[in-house]
Amino acid sequence: MQRTKSHIKTTRGAILLLLCAVSLFAEEFQKTGTTGFVFLNLPVSARYSAMGETGISSPNGQADGMFINPALIAHTRMNNAFSATYGQWYLGTGHHAASYVRKIPTLGSLGVFMNLFDFGEMERTRFFAPEEVNSFSGDENNIYMTLGTFEAGAYALGLSYARQMTDKFTVGANLKYVREFIAEYHAQNVLVDMGFFYQTTFSSLRIGAFLKNFGLETQYVNEKFKMPQQMTLGISFEPYGSLEDPTYLSLNIEAVHPNDMSEHINIGFESRIANLLILRGGYKFGYEYENLTAGLGIHFVFKARSFDLDMSFMHHQYMNTTLRYTLNMEL
Repeated sequence: MQRTKSHIKTTRGAILLLLCAVSLFAEEFQKTGTTGFVFLNLPVSARYSAMGETGISSPNGQADGMFINPALIAHTRMNNAFSATYGQWYLGTGHHAASYVRKIPTLGSLGVFMNLFDFGEMERTRFFAPEEVNSFSGDENNIYMTLGTFEAGAYALGLSYARQMTDKFTVGANLKYVREFIAEYHAQNVLVDMGFFYQTTFSSLRIGAFLKNFGLETQYVNEKFKMPQQMTLGISFEPYGSLEDPTYLSLNIEAVHPNDMSEHINIGFESRIANLLILRGGYKFGYEYENLTAGLGIHFVFKARSFDLDMSFMHHQYMNTTLRYTLNMEL
């Protein structure tokens, strides 16, 4: 009886905390404009991107959970978990990530992560006005001069912590240093993420919330810009089986509220078959040129170690489709 009352108090406290967070950042979300560090809102893992960028309330995530909802890393099944992702993005760019989680009894789960976006090498050119061209080379069609190459990219390095407050309620947070650079110019900042997870008593229904990329404005050269803040609320459940079964079907529905574009709804599913083959798919409402996602994975256990090999596919109406590959290990 006492334990039930404790759960009720914790649940009420969690709901109150979420409502306070929503009201605190609601005004900021209503302001649209240019933001920096937009790579932070790109899907990181193959599993997450394959399910239409959903999964904040799926507790069977692994070390890549800190990119989806940091509260999820408290639910890793073993004491150590590692994740590595290789992603092909648009126009020859690359998006890669790695993460590690250590589960410590009575303390919680600690994690470290890296999120890297590579724009590649580019040519440095100088523009010449027509009068300069005539005096320089006499060729009006040659108004650019190559001056070598430069590199551009962005990365985030961070720490994560998550803890199960009760058997139903979990909280987690990320603290991360972010940096963008192009040639000799750069911008940097320190940001915070907060995640919540709640297992309801109604069948398999779960609720998740993720408050992402909160921090002060920063400056690039002489121009200030905001952070790509985002709030996501989601639910998930299993219409067939459960997450502990060899075969199950799980559905995810999430509402995303960013501060630099309109709101959108994402839906996704995951089906594991015979504890081996995993099929995933999703659809993103509110995007103009990209909607459909799909993917598959293979799960197996070798020498008491759990492995997942995942691949995802994202369709774009005009640009190349993107592929993403993730290796998850638990030991």
